[in-house]
Amino acid sequence: MKKNKYDTFLILKKLKKNKLLNNLNTLSIEKDKIKLVKETLHEMIDASNIDNFEETLGSTLKVRANFRQNLMNKLEISSNRQNHLQNEINNNLSAIGKIEKQKEKILEKKKIEEEKKQNLIELKKDNYFKPKNFIPF
Repeated sequence: MKKNKYDTFLILKKLKKNKLLNNLNTLSIEKDKIKLVKETLHEMIDASNIDNFEETLGSTLKVRANFRQNLMNKLEISSNRQNHLQNEINNNLSAIGKIEKQKEKILEKKKIEEEKKQNLIELKKDNYFKPKNFIPF
């Protein structure tokens, strides 16, 4: 079967969609990892709380404060990364939707083109077209 330009377009759209779906899967996995990291950071922050206000050394307080500050920075970075991943996921989903609409339009045009070809074949069968230099006797 001879392929026309619409078949080629459909193949290209299918490849783009598969690529976006693979990217979407990768982003989703990374988002789950970030979520796990955020939960772990929250647990570490909760564990580093000072429950008792006994006499503690200033250096110990300073170390704990630096540790908590580092955890808070990493938590903020994780939140920003998670937001960025969510934006990328939304962009991929919208791109997949656009590709689906484009595929529908291509299929409609392909159907119209096939109908035109079929009509032309039927007209040729009915001998509707006559040669230009036909001389009747």
